[in-house]
Amino acid sequence: MRNLIYCLSIVILLGSCEASIVNEFVPNNGPTTQSGSYSTMLTLGDILYLVNDREISTFNISDSKNPKKLDSQTVGFAIESLIHYEGLLLIGSASNMYIYEIQSNGIPKRKSVTRYFGADQSVCASDPIVVRNQLAYVTLSQFNDVVNCRQVISNELRVYDISNLNQPKLLTRLGLKGPKGLALGKNNLYVCDGKGGLAIIDITDPTKPKLKLRLEGFNAFDAIVKGNLLIISAEKQLVQYDITDENNIKWLGKIDL
Repeated sequence: MRNLIYCLSIVILLGSCEASIVNEFVPNNGPTTQSGSYSTMLTLGDILYLVNDREISTFNISDSKNPKKLDSQTVGFAIESLIHYEGLLLIGSASNMYIYEIQSNGIPKRKSVTRYFGADQSVCASDPIVVRNQLAYVTLSQFNDVVNCRQVISNELRVYDISNLNQPKLLTRLGLKGPKGLALGKNNLYVCDGKGGLAIIDITDPTKPKLKLRLEGFNAFDAIVKGNLLIISAEKQLVQYDITDENNIKWLGKIDL
């Protein structure tokens, strides 16, 4: 499902640890990574979380030469993405958004499952997730797993209020062409919209996203924002933009792959 270009990971090593999370589990200082919204692994200090097609596993990596598996849990099927937000792990699958809370021992505990299409679990749509201020931004696009899913055309951005971890609430939807990965800027949400290029969404009002601008000419798959740099993983290239002024985004260049 993920294209080969994303195998480069677009992983950016940061010089400081991930922000401390708000519950009892606080990661030790150490290098962490920043990756795209389709990432399937992340580190918090000495803890590594990894998802495969159906499970999430937790490892202690304090001894890099001898990682220890602490836990493994079945999540669902067609798992696609994993992100961390303030002591939570949000997992995107073909049909659901899962929210887990990290316990004091580092092991995640499920809080809720949000079905994108109600009780019909046979309907699936690809769904990376990003989160800010108790709001989860989710992109849904046509899913082609004909074995496990009934095909559906659902190309849209959704905004969920996750302040109640046990019962996230859908706030709004915005139709797009074929959205994939996404990344948060200051007042913009950058959505890779497939052959529609990059959709720049105004989230000045974070609960009411509005399409602001579209940058075309490439088939966009995933994105990372690091400071004032926006990196787009496209079909045959990495594209870079300067987003210091989000009202005047500047093209910096590309790397052909």
